[in-house]
Amino acid sequence: MRVLLAPHGTRGDVQPLLALALGLRRRGHDVSFLAPDNFVAWIRGYGFACEPNGVDVEAALRSPDGDLSSLRWQLRHFKTVLMPALFDSFMRIDLDVDLIVAAGVQLAASSVAEWKDIPYASIAFCPCVVPNSAAPPPPVRIQTLPRWVNRLLWDVGLPLGGLALRGLINDGRKRLGLEPVSNPLSLLGGEPVIVAADRDLGPLAHDAPRTVVATDAWILDEPAPFLDPRVDAFLDRDPPPIYAGFGSMVARRSATLASHVVDAARAVGRRLILAGGWASLDRYVTDADDVLAVTTVPHGIVFPRVAAVVHHGGAGTTTAAARAGAPQVVLPHLLDQFYWAHRVEQLGLGPRAFPVDLVTADILTDRIATALEDWSIRKRTRALAPAIAARNGVDAAVDHLETLLVGQEPD
Repeated sequence: MRVLLAPHGTRGDVQPLLALALGLRRRGHDVSFLAPDNFVAWIRGYGFACEPNGVDVEAALRSPDGDLSSLRWQLRHFKTVLMPALFDSFMRIDLDVDLIVAAGVQLAASSVAEWKDIPYASIAFCPCVVPNSAAPPPPVRIQTLPRWVNRLLWDVGLPLGGLALRGLINDGRKRLGLEPVSNPLSLLGGEPVIVAADRDLGPLAHDAPRTVVATDAWILDEPAPFLDPRVDAFLDRDPPPIYAGFGSMVARRSATLASHVVDAARAVGRRLILAGGWASLDRYVTDADDVLAVTTVPHGIVFPRVAAVVHHGGAGTTTAAARAGAPQVVLPHLLDQFYWAHRVEQLGLGPRAFPVDLVTADILTDRIATALEDWSIRKRTRALAPAIAARNGVDAAVDHLETLLVGQEPD
């Protein structure tokens, strides 16, 4: 089977598909990628053919006017950069494949699959991105609404979202010779969707669409990832430090956020590893005996050695912290991060989250102190960790994708 994987987004959208690619290759399938420019070299390093889709996501988010939290910026970016680039990129590559699998904000792939009459599947990493009554649509921050309100928000939100995207997607469809669609998001109703999220952390709602199947999260097992000797030495000292990092998120108050994290760690008497990420938080921090600022660290080998993880609530980071048995303090920035923040609280893996744009040093100090001192949080994280760490949904996902082509359920 020749499979084209076409993720678009941040590392949280690309890394799971790299894990899937390795699983497909182990089964003897031929895998290639169409991915954001800034991930091409990384993917090729695993031996996969990978073509750039014409968008450097990191550069876009780090640009002076980049603001992922702004709907106006998103729509302008979609219109002037993203949609033209995504459709163009498919027209530049060899589409002699048996299956197209897309993830993240890949809004051209389903139309291209229709154009070429190629089977297609969409991947999501959070159950809150498919219509259901257990959670509202991702733009809604409040996670404690009644089920009927959640369903109503989906019923209203899907047509509104489709209206915002209709012109952009139909422009691309016209170039392919396809008929326009009144609501491009309605295409999701007839397409296979795999939600790759741990069964305990993010269970699929009972009333999700019938075209949606669930697997556990897809874990990339990196052989002996490099760990900076400075980080290793810092982790070796007692008591264990706190980790703070916000991945691909670029907060509007990056310098202030970095200061709040340092102040909060010192207030609770713990050392701090601060990962700068795409926001380059490490630029605003001076290393000291109790603070180590780095660009990034491998979560899988660092999180089991820290006392708590302060993060943005991305699906991958939430899962990595849960696998490590580390208490979590979540400062959600946008979209599904509020879902994951709520699940962390619901499951007893950390205190109540607080939106990053409202957090202060005092609030963060209180949340970190709770994560460190609440015995029920420590007990719950340790109890759940072994089961979550033992699960990897890649093989089940490969089963489902193979089924798409043979038309029968996996054994």
